[in-house]
Amino acid sequence: MLQNFYGIIEVKHYQLGRLRLQTDVLKKNTELREEFQNNIKKISGIEKIVVNPINGSILLIFDENTIEHSFLYLVVLKLLHLEEEIFKIKSSKTEVALKKLFEVLDLAIYNKSRGFLNVKTVLAGVIGFYGIKKLRASNAILSGWTLLWWASSLLRGENKS
Repeated sequence: MLQNFYGIIEVKHYQLGRLRLQTDVLKKNTELREEFQNNIKKISGIEKIVVNPINGSILLIFDENTIEHSFLYLVVLKLLHLEEEIFKIKSSKTEVALKKLFEVLDLAIYNKSRGFLNVKTVLAGVIGFYGIKKLRASNAILSGWTLLWWASSLLRGENKS
């Protein structure tokens, strides 16, 4: 089974001697498409290649006895210059949306407080408040101290990500 790399290259279909891939890098990139087609034809065992520039589909007909499908897939990744792209750490759509939400929230708090507060100071204040409240209300000293430590770490700028 060949590995899909969501948003980079995906295996749409494979059967013996036939491999269909889909990638966005070939859309609207005539130079890369022509370079890819010229280079892949030089590989022994490739019988036919069809590239659809509209949807980025690649159809490879090849001799499985000459070139193994998994090796061919790696060659395609290399020829399309995707080997570095597949190993980059990517942010999920949820993570990106949450970052944007917190940026907007940070700006709103900063503007509303006229520069006195931001999300980090509000969060540190809330955590600190609950830490003091837990220390005073119960024998759960450790959890109260933990909350106070988090608040002070947040204000000191530790745990940046």
